[in-house]
Amino acid sequence: MPEIGAALQRGAPEEAERIARDFLRTAPHDESALTVVGLCLLEQGKPADAAEIYRKLTRLLPQAPIQWNNLGTAERAAGQVLAAEDAYRHALALDPGYYEAQMNLGYLFLERGIYPPAREHFLKAHAIIPAAPDARIYAAQMCFALDSRDLAEQLLEPWRSWTNLSDELSLELAILMTHFGKAEDGTRIFQRLLHDNPGNPRALAHLAIMYERINRLDEARAMLAHLPQPDAVQNPALAQEIINAHATLALREKDPARARGLLETMLREQQAAIDRATTHAANPWRYDNLYFSLAKACDKQGDADAAMAALERAHAIQIELARQSLPELLEPGAQPLRTATKWIDAAARTNWPDYPAPSALESPIFIVGFPRSGTTMLEQMLDAHPALQAMDERAFLQSLVERMSDFGHRYPYDLGKLSVTQCEDLRRLYWRLTEQVAPRAPGQRLVDKNPLNMLRLPLINRLFPNAPIVLALRHPCDVILSNYMQHFRSNAFAVLCSSLERLARGYVTAMEFWLHHADLLKPVLLHSRYEDLLDDFPGNVKRIGDFLGLDDAAPLARFDQHARDKGFISTPSYTQVIEPPNKKAVDRWRRYHKYFEPVLPTLAPIMHHWNYTA
Repeated sequence: MPEIGAALQRGAPEEAERIARDFLRTAPHDESALTVVGLCLLEQGKPADAAEIYRKLTRLLPQAPIQWNNLGTAERAAGQVLAAEDAYRHALALDPGYYEAQMNLGYLFLERGIYPPAREHFLKAHAIIPAAPDARIYAAQMCFALDSRDLAEQLLEPWRSWTNLSDELSLELAILMTHFGKAEDGTRIFQRLLHDNPGNPRALAHLAIMYERINRLDEARAMLAHLPQPDAVQNPALAQEIINAHATLALREKDPARARGLLETMLREQQAAIDRATTHAANPWRYDNLYFSLAKACDKQGDADAAMAALERAHAIQIELARQSLPELLEPGAQPLRTATKWIDAAARTNWPDYPAPSALESPIFIVGFPRSGTTMLEQMLDAHPALQAMDERAFLQSLVERMSDFGHRYPYDLGKLSVTQCEDLRRLYWRLTEQVAPRAPGQRLVDKNPLNMLRLPLINRLFPNAPIVLALRHPCDVILSNYMQHFRSNAFAVLCSSLERLARGYVTAMEFWLHHADLLKPVLLHSRYEDLLDDFPGNVKRIGDFLGLDDAAPLARFDQHARDKGFISTPSYTQVIEPPNKKAVDRWRRYHKYFEPVLPTLAPIMHHWNYTA
């Protein structure tokens, strides 16, 4: 064994295998020697041969879970995913507390893009060894991918104490931090990785993308300069990440032709892997879907047909992911915006008791509207004012709905059954949650921008009836096109945005919900039309300032400088809101008019209501 260990340390698995096989001539059933031969074969890239060795070991030692785990790893490396799954499950049947087998089964499902069982096994591994960072990190990945953001963040709470992470785990942690909007933390982890290993190509690629995201473009270019050329990289997953970094910066630097060329070359090479979606290289969770980037490059070149072709492929991949992860979203009649189906009527509203409520100055300012309607611009305008404090988009109102359920009440039908004490409890919970992400200076007012809080209007009105609400409006076709072109990570919203038809129906459903409840509840409301805002920006700055009771609305007009100084902005509009007001995105949909013709009848009633035309 010392000779074998020395050979492996020297990177000579062939020599280690020879020594082990020499020993096996005298002891052909020795477990240690057979295990070493299997390991050496894996090291040499011979997983099928390694699987033969481990199958022999499972016959010799059928009650040894470690050998079933080893067999699973060899089968997985050989691409025999079902045989690998069987082997890992056999190991767990022998020892349910076998940490490595739980993790390996999680990896197997992750690589196949089947997230619910991946999450299940990572969480089981976490239960076995609660302090283990790898189980926490991968379980958090899966929770985030399956729209369980709160649990994902809980799993990562101890991350600052993880001082000896491998480079791979550090990268996964840093990427998660960026998904959670913790740009500074993610950037520091990437930088630390590069300090220890300046040539780490994955860290270079992801840090380049992060620097672009926070508007540090010179540093992003510097990272790209240190990356190898994609065609010189053997690992297809790494090549894809490098291409993504180059394409991201090319799009930012208004060079769509270069971005398109890079992406089309990569996609031609990766087509088979993406179609199979069974390996790390094709896993849509681990690597951003390059078809969305390709669509943006084609759009910037004015090639509408190519953009729509790329988007059709991008959404097909996302739908397949949703089908594996949350198939109920694709059942006939399924409604991705389930909250929009829960209406209250006038009779229910009349049963709400009158309770003391916070004044307008004591309430949040809510910015709502269908996503991609200009809510981020409004948020940055308000955040630029020293008396106002905005926060990243968070689903805190959903946490209040869940607390209502703990009280035994159904949302929204039992809002009238809330006692005065329960209303106060829900408000305290809201302020506690928001304070964690957006602490305010004395006297500052909170700006809560979450577009789909438009579907939580009954809850807002019950708890904060005096809260100012700004409804962002924009031409429905521009809204739908913009959503269709985005790579949303929420499965429910990805399904909603998977076709223009689904989006049109979802938009109308959301707007009908809003119009009914706005008429019923009479909130303190300001309509902000994106096109009108740009037509008369100074006049609308004053109008918004007057609505909010601001003594001086001038800081709102300097939102672009404020957004540049802010750095990280979590929404897809991060490149637009650092520019002065302009009309580049107005009527973009008209280049795609022929694709919109089938959905215009669906949109017609809402377009007429808001005085938009086709």
